[in-house]
Amino acid sequence: MIFCITNKFITRFRYEYIFIFSLIWLFLFAGCSSLYSKNKKSGNLTIKNNDLAKKIGIAIFENKTSFKDRSYEKVFQEYLIESITDSCSDILLVKPGDAKYPDFLVELPTNETGSIDNLGLAQLGRQSGMNAIMTGEIMGITGKEEKRGIIFFKDLRQFIYFQVKIEVYDTGTGVKLIDERYSEEIEIDELELELFKKKEVVSMPEVDDVFLKISEDVGEKICNGVNAPPWQGYITSVTENNIIISSGKKVGLVPGAVLEVFTTGEIIEGVDGHRFRTPGRKTGEVKLTAVYADSCEADFYTGSDIMEGCSVKTKK
Repeated sequence: MIFCITNKFITRFRYEYIFIFSLIWLFLFAGCSSLYSKNKKSGNLTIKNNDLAKKIGIAIFENKTSFKDRSYEKVFQEYLIESITDSCSDILLVKPGDAKYPDFLVELPTNETGSIDNLGLAQLGRQSGMNAIMTGEIMGITGKEEKRGIIFFKDLRQFIYFQVKIEVYDTGTGVKLIDERYSEEIEIDELELELFKKKEVVSMPEVDDVFLKISEDVGEKICNGVNAPPWQGYITSVTENNIIISSGKKVGLVPGAVLEVFTTGEIIEGVDGHRFRTPGRKTGEVKLTAVYADSCEADFYTGSDIMEGCSVKTKK
């Protein structure tokens, strides 16, 4: 059997708003450093942005092919998780098989058009303390024959063609940090193509090689995309005397730290029923009083209009 892999890489940003939001992010958060500092007068801790880890939720990958009984999507997902872990070990992953894996990552919310409800997904991620959510899909596995070669020496050759999609949503705005389409092909012989057409077999070593190649290509890109925006957490509950934030020790928060609070921002409409949230304005500060593994409690420190849904960020 002759075997080869050819990478055909297509990158596409579907939403025009990502450029606008990128400028806003850079304007609001330029100049963050990576050290703890302490105010000697008040004893309050100021945590800098790079001290905190990002958290990515990994949704269950979909298999849109006719080979649903082969679990190819699980193979692809496992390779991609491993690639992300190798590329950026400081990022926290919420992945299938984890204890208390959230239901919304199993069945993603959809809008009226049947597409992923990006803002609804972002909101669920905020409540779970996630900074980004990754989705994946095997779009197609098809067999084909083509004449290839040099001018008068072309001959008929057989291939299996793989198409996959990777998307990463920012939970702060709902925009896509990553929107990738990959295609890979492997060359096979005539018998293998006939078996493929009968849906009898696709060689697992070949499938492994394809998905491993794609995962290696996209893993670092996902890390860079998720790490580009500054860290932020989210307020999930507010009472008269207490504030709950959906991030904790695992990301690096500590008692005594003071965080800036921002309003939820405005919602704007995009194409195909998609909606996006603009960055909000600063409305005050909170001081962390108790920090647990995945959440923390805080007191009102300064400002007003601090309510459920507000975001919290490190002080400049």
